[in-house]
Amino acid sequence: MKTPFSVVTIVKGRKEQLSNLIKSIERASYLPQEMVIVWMAPPSDDSLICSDFFPIIHRFAASEPLPIPKARNRGFESCKTDKFIYLDVDCICPETLLEEMTGMLSTGKVVTANVTHLSEQVSDIEEVYLQQQVTPKITAPERVPFVSFDTTIFGITRRDFERVGGFDLDYNGFGIGDMDFATRCSQAGLYLLNTGRHVYKQFHVHYNPPVNHLCDIVANAEVFRQKWGAYPSSEIFTQFVKLGLINEDFEKVGMRVIKLLSDEELSTYLVKEPKSPEHANTYRQSA
Repeated sequence: MKTPFSVVTIVKGRKEQLSNLIKSIERASYLPQEMVIVWMAPPSDDSLICSDFFPIIHRFAASEPLPIPKARNRGFESCKTDKFIYLDVDCICPETLLEEMTGMLSTGKVVTANVTHLSEQVSDIEEVYLQQQVTPKITAPERVPFVSFDTTIFGITRRDFERVGGFDLDYNGFGIGDMDFATRCSQAGLYLLNTGRHVYKQFHVHYNPPVNHLCDIVANAEVFRQKWGAYPSSEIFTQFVKLGLINEDFEKVGMRVIKLLSDEELSTYLVKEPKSPEHANTYRQSA
């Protein structure tokens, strides 16, 4: 007998991506008992969206500009089932993905999947069409280190989520909070299982590297260092050093912002259109 599960996502803008995500879940071989959407914005007509296939529960976390940890926690805490699948709002699920992931999910493990970045914006979510755009990566199930953890897609049980204490609210805005969550999962004795399945990830306008979140990332990196005794491993720090935005000797003396970019300078790092899949795969958000 299949176990009921809940889907959680958080959103600020990206209405088209959210619509595609919901449509893909509606086509799943095994439907969730519910979908919880947490809006990082005040209620609006968009937050009335519903589905004929499963209940959609709307929650809100709008007290800060980008309350990512709070929004994720609110989503999981609102679930009525004991199995949670978190999906980034940019995800498009293949038909059997949710059934396969929930089938492998049990207490003591966090499950994830390969992320296949789409090389162009899409309105057609038919899997045959998507496979024509990019070749999905499908592998055998494999136990992987938590350094590979990516919040694009993961599954966890209620018991384990409560055991690790959810996402730490000491991290504000964008960056590093997912690395802290992964560290606590590892410290709690959980292991990370890549199911070998895949999820499509839709394009959205972003900065590469995420220079628009420089101050959040530096502040959160300091929270991580104070908590764990060292900075997390992140290529973003190397990119910031090369751009002269943070001090090169941060691992010895602490990280600090040494340059803020003007609006004109920021615009040079704005990615407005999809590039090749290879380019997309170099960009990994860390929230």
